[in-house]
Amino acid sequence: MLTLSEPKIIEREPYYVVGSYCTYEGQDEGPGWTGADTEFNRRRSEVTNTKGDLTLGFMYRPHRDHPEIPDDVHACFVGVEVTDLDHVPEGMATTRFSGGQYAVVACQGDDGGESTQGVGDAINYLETEWLAKNGYSEGDACFAASETHPQRPPYVEYVYMKLEKTAKS
Repeated sequence: MLTLSEPKIIEREPYYVVGSYCTYEGQDEGPGWTGADTEFNRRRSEVTNTKGDLTLGFMYRPHRDHPEIPDDVHACFVGVEVTDLDHVPEGMATTRFSGGQYAVVACQGDDGGESTQGVGDAINYLETEWLAKNGYSEGDACFAASETHPQRPPYVEYVYMKLEKTAKS
C-alpha cells in the first residue's frame, strides 16, 4: 500500500549533480526516463566523488546548462550528487540546484512501482495543497531520489522540492 509522509523541511547547501540525460518528444516521458537511467547506470562507476547514497531523477531543461540546445527541448536526467564539478567524466552531464529550504516527502510502497507512482502524487500534493497552505511557492528545483543500493520492501522514493517563502496576506 502506498503511503506518503508529511512533508519535512530541511536546510541544504547547493546540490552538484553528475549524470546522464535523454531527450523525448511529445508528452510521453517514458523513453526519456529509460534512456537516462540506462546510460547513467552504464557509466555510474566512473563518477568517483559521489556525496551520499541517493540517485536523483528529475525533469530537465538542457538549455539551462547548455545554451546551444534549443529552449524547447525536454529531457529526463538521472544522476548522483557529487562534492564538486571538477572531476566530471568525459561526456557526462552536470547541473546544479540552489541551496536553501526543501520540503521532503517519503513515498513508501510495497514494490518499486508503487513507490515510484507516489512521486507524482507527492509532487501534486505539494503543488496543489501544501505549498500555499504553508506560505511557500515552488523554487527552482524538484527531484525524486532513491537509495543507490538495491532496496528491499518497503520501497521508498523521496521527493525534494525547493521552497521559496511567499508574502502572507
